[in-house]
Parts: sequence; structure tokens; C-alpha cells
Amino acid sequence: MKQSLVVVLAAICSLLVAPVAAAAAGRAQLEQFIAATSAWQAEFQQEVYNEQEQLVEKAAGYFSLLRPGMFRWEYTAPWNQSIVADGERIWLYDADLEQVTVRSLSGGLSQTPAALLAGDVAALDAVTVVAVTAEDGISRLEMQNVDTNSDFERVTVLFRGSDLVGLELADRLGQTTRIRFFNAKLNPDLSPADFELVVPDSVDIIDESAL
Repeated sequence: MKQSLVVVLAAICSLLVAPVAAAAAGRAQLEQFIAATSAWQAEFQQEVYNEQEQLVEKAAGYFSLLRPGMFRWEYTAPWNQSIVADGERIWLYDADLEQVTVRSLSGGLSQTPAALLAGDVAALDAVTVVAVTAEDGISRLEMQNVDTNSDFERVTVLFRGSDLVGLELADRLGQTTRIRFFNAKLNPDLSPADFELVVPDSVDIIDESAL
């Protein structure tokens, strides 16, 4: 009887330790990506699904980052929209509305997946790796935001080996956004000038960076 109890307790402990070890390995993989990547660029395809897993939106464009804290998320289809971080502020430009909204990078948007990938290792303190799975050569690192006020309930980073190949974002409205990267370039020749947003003089600029 005592021996059976020991076996059961050992099994329970192994079940508890395995997720912890996997989470630590997942964080280490993110840290390795950050350490090896001073700049990164790729094209992307994006699909948004509702709570019933119905496809409600598709988009495409390109994403680039330059450490520390610079990224450019450029939508080219089916609309033109830019989300650009210059290291201090985030510029959201909607070409159709002819409007730019400027926000502080230290605000809520600093917890977005793009900012997470473009940040340093300290940026990982904003998330907790809760699960790591692997299938068909793809490792999936599922994370939750430490800030419960974040728009995203769950963020999953997808790697094939050491290569970043995708993101999956579950928001608090029940929608899931799936992003796949392709034609990626590791450490391309990018400069801070590539993360300056140039807009026509006719565009309205709403500056919320001081709020």
C-alpha cells in the first residue's frame, strides 16, 4: 500500500515538473531568438477567426524589427495601414482615414506581440510561458500576459527550429488571429530611418503620447 502511494506521488510530481521544465525551455528559446536577432524582416499572411472558428478577415503585408524597441507592421492588402514604433512612440497610420494616432511605447501597446519580439530579454518579464508543444516540426510557445488588462488573453509564438514562423493571438473578445511569416531575413541591413513614419501633410495627427 505504501509502495503504491509512493508510485502515485512520484507520478504526480513528474506531471508537475514536466510543464515547468517545458516552460523554462520555451523561455530559453525566446531568449535565444532575442540574443541572436538584432534585426529581422518577413512577409506575413494574417487570418482572423471568430469564437465559432469561422474565418472573418484576411490580410497580408510585411513585418520588420530593429532592436531596441523598433518595429514596423505594414499592411498592404486588402487595406493600407502602418503600425510603426520608433523606440519611444508608436504611430498608427490609417491611409484610408487619412489619420495618424501617436501613442507612447511605454503605454498599453508596449505589451503587444510585436513589441515583445522587438524588445530585449527584460520584455519577457511581461509574459509567462504556460505551455510548450511540438507537432510537425513546429514548436508552439503559449504565453499569457502578466498584465490582466492586456487586450490579448493568450499569445503563442511558433518556431521551426530556431526560425520564427508565426504568431497566434487570442483576444478577450473570443477572436483568434493567426499570422504566418515567410521569406524571413535574419539580421538584414536596417537602420532607425526605416522606422520613421512619413505621411502626407493632409493627414490628421492625433497625439496621445502624453496621456
